[in-house]
Amino acid sequence: MNTLNVTTVVGIDVAKDSLSISIYDGNTHIVKEINYTTKNINNFIKKFNKNKTIFIMEATGIYHLKVATAIFNKEFKVFVINPFVIKQYSKMRLMRIKTDSVDAKLIASYGYEYYKELKEFKPSNSKRVEVDNTIKAIDDLNHLKTITNNQLQALRKVPNSNKNVIKSYQGTIEYLTKEIAKLKKELNSLLQENFSKEYKLLNSIPGVGLKVIAMIIAFYDSFKNFDNAKQVVSFAGIAPSPYESGVSVRGRGGISKRGNSLIRKIIYMATLSATMYNPLVKQKYERLIENGKAKMVALIAAANKLLRIAFGVLKSGREFDVNYLTNRG
Repeated sequence: MNTLNVTTVVGIDVAKDSLSISIYDGNTHIVKEINYTTKNINNFIKKFNKNKTIFIMEATGIYHLKVATAIFNKEFKVFVINPFVIKQYSKMRLMRIKTDSVDAKLIASYGYEYYKELKEFKPSNSKRVEVDNTIKAIDDLNHLKTITNNQLQALRKVPNSNKNVIKSYQGTIEYLTKEIAKLKKELNSLLQENFSKEYKLLNSIPGVGLKVIAMIIAFYDSFKNFDNAKQVVSFAGIAPSPYESGVSVRGRGGISKRGNSLIRKIIYMATLSATMYNPLVKQKYERLIENGKAKMVALIAAANKLLRIAFGVLKSGREFDVNYLTNRG
């Protein structure tokens, strides 16, 4: 990176269907917005000098991957950073207004100031993408199954309801159940065959099952670009700390809307199990309940604890050991 003669940093704030862009030369931001298509991305980046321009964006689940990969394939330098870093940078600069264009400017400014310290983006392992696709498909099919089951239960309460319609709903539920089971089996094989080390380490943690392992590999890339557990928790949008002590609690939440909702869904479901079977998570949860905290507040803190344990296990390369982790606090 130090050999680059960078004169322009392009900050990109990625949304599902659009890209907010700030082109920054150290003095002036030129802000643009384009529809998020491969053609638009390619037409946009060809205007720049690859020896003097870098691109930078936040990690946003999977939405950033297409634009980051397209830029990489055109042989530009591209950097994907943890949203927690930009959040801290924003606080440092006392930025109060929250819009996509402001985000793009922040990202560009941060990149211009710190690009020499950043790690360049490289496209994901294709098997990690498969894990990502599979876990999302399982979640989608489960959602459809829940909707269909609710419709079936409602229909059964209707007098003289059409039996053929009931059978149709039942058949759909059976089909979805089989497809979900098939995808779970495929997901398990994907993980064990391609991420055996990560699988073994994470599977050693009580309360961590197939979905959590897949989520950490697919969405977090096994924490490779995370320096500490606080960043991991922030990425998920789980922030229990202010609610763990003191008498007064403002509201009941501890959730950042910028976090990944599927990560939260998966980690919360796992935490329900971990509060029963993982001694460290159980201890955390029960202590907060005993101290009078609301169940949701305690659950958020327990989810935070479970993510931190997973981070520690992967980073240390040690399987879960309650005595080792307890002694480390």
